[in-house]
Amino acid sequence: STSVFLQLVQTILAVQCSLNNKNNYPTDRSGEIADNNIEFDFIIVGAGTAGSVVTNRLTEVENWKVLLIEAGDDPSPVSKIPGLFAHLISSPESYAYDTEFDERTCQSYKNKICTWHTGKALGGSSAINGMLYIQSNEEDYNEWSRMGNEGWSYEEILPYFRKSQNCDGVHTDEWRKKYCGHGGPLYIRYFNCSVTDMQKMFMDAARELNVPILETINGNKYIGYGMAQGTLNEGRRMSTPEAFLSPIKNRSNLYVMKSTRADAVLLDGTRAIGVRVTLKDGRSIDVKASKEVILSAGSIASPQLLMLSGIGPKQHLLEMGIPNVVDLPVGKNLQNHVGWPGLHLAYKNESATPPSPTFILDEAYQYLIHKQGILAANGGLNFVGNVNVNDANSKYPDTQIYHFHYPRWHVDNMNTIWKAFPADEEIKQNVLKMLQEFDMAVFMPCVLKPKSSGELRLRSKDPAVPVKIYANTFSQQEDVETMMKALDFIKKMLKTETFTRRGVWLYHLDIPGCRHTEPDTDEYWLCNLRHMSTMIFHPVGSVKMGPRNDPTSVVDARLRVHGMQGLRVIDASIMPTITSGNTMAPTIMIGEKGADLIKEDWVAVKDKQEL
Repeated sequence: STSVFLQLVQTILAVQCSLNNKNNYPTDRSGEIADNNIEFDFIIVGAGTAGSVVTNRLTEVENWKVLLIEAGDDPSPVSKIPGLFAHLISSPESYAYDTEFDERTCQSYKNKICTWHTGKALGGSSAINGMLYIQSNEEDYNEWSRMGNEGWSYEEILPYFRKSQNCDGVHTDEWRKKYCGHGGPLYIRYFNCSVTDMQKMFMDAARELNVPILETINGNKYIGYGMAQGTLNEGRRMSTPEAFLSPIKNRSNLYVMKSTRADAVLLDGTRAIGVRVTLKDGRSIDVKASKEVILSAGSIASPQLLMLSGIGPKQHLLEMGIPNVVDLPVGKNLQNHVGWPGLHLAYKNESATPPSPTFILDEAYQYLIHKQGILAANGGLNFVGNVNVNDANSKYPDTQIYHFHYPRWHVDNMNTIWKAFPADEEIKQNVLKMLQEFDMAVFMPCVLKPKSSGELRLRSKDPAVPVKIYANTFSQQEDVETMMKALDFIKKMLKTETFTRRGVWLYHLDIPGCRHTEPDTDEYWLCNLRHMSTMIFHPVGSVKMGPRNDPTSVVDARLRVHGMQGLRVIDASIMPTITSGNTMAPTIMIGEKGADLIKEDWVAVKDKQEL
């Protein structure tokens, strides 16, 4: 039925040509660039969450010729529909990076390994993710500043959040003035869906536990339950190319290469002078930059490109047969958010009714005509709880909680979520059987500030071969303990009057690899965690920002690669520590700030030349 659903939606989209207008994006000028030996001022690798922003801001300077290189193509029309985002994970618009085997996680997923998904299209991950726009809290950025990164404190980076934003007037002017701008190109909106019965139930239970209900997730209060905003407008996803590239597609100084893979940074000694790329037709060409090369390829591809170019851990590069230009800890400090979709609640919903035979058609109609319904929502991801399970008095959360609802008989809801977290088929079938009698809810905690970190290493000198990802999830026992305390939190919720009145119970997920354990014992839950936990696609930190005297850092506070000239990295990989929430909003902010740093530095150069 899901494939019929997709066929129906795609058919209607053919009519709704505004969703699929190729003219919305800059044209692909790969052929022209390959044939004309054009020299650029700046080359940006990756038209993703940050790269689209940097491109927009640099092309504001009319006499700067800017080339943007993207391995993917334009986002598909399906990517515009919030309710279909989980289907994008297994599409050509997503890289699927398999991690190296680790017995601590993903043991009930295919081949017992985690798969990390990042975007492969204009917009990168902003074109395929759950669209949540969460700025995180002041402490995250003040921590970066305390680590020696001048200019990155909360008060200093807030203007760079506001610069992008176009928020509607649902909150006070005072809130908008500080936390959400309204003159930027990126629309930040609430999802066009009403609060569900299940969400109300969780909020009522949270109140009983004295957990606040937040008016807004982006503000000066960080602990509590609330509805998150997303990057969307009129019920459609707004990815970064729509916000930052579409309005400037006709700028004469903008050049874009699509379906083009960057293979290495070209160097003259320790100066970056261009990029070697492989075109769609398989040809390899060099493109030159007179001022800077900027890597915005994301937390997996940016470190890969640096290492392929000789910039990285000396010993590892020598083992790979790559001459080392600068010895830096590229690929280390890799952080991600781990989620645990292994906690299922069940309850009898007396008012539940089976979906009507025209359910899919009705939802398609609701969406296309009224921009409402399940297609206008993101599967319930926008309903989040931020709690601190280790310190009840803390101002800052250490755990984020997502809640997914599988209404009785509504198999499509479950199939959609299972696409994002595709655990073992036998486990899925058992849950599907439960759905014939009960409503089910998944309570998915995520460790926001993991103590565990991993690293990336090259698998091959061939840029087409994916890197090795050693995630090291749960290598630090503190992260396991945080998850177990999140389980305690849900057990406290189950004892509230709200949950007991509804007869909600913690369902025993029958996991083949955990049948040697007794239900609801520590042994079972630790086994459940090993089998069901997985990543929620927020990789950061692999090109760490820090001062030159920090041996774990790769770029300085102006995002310049240590020991190199004319080379910067501007994307999520520069985060010294992961933020306490979804990473898209901070990555857009990094794009805005990074572009300003470039402008400042080159205006300073120009001023010197004129003296």
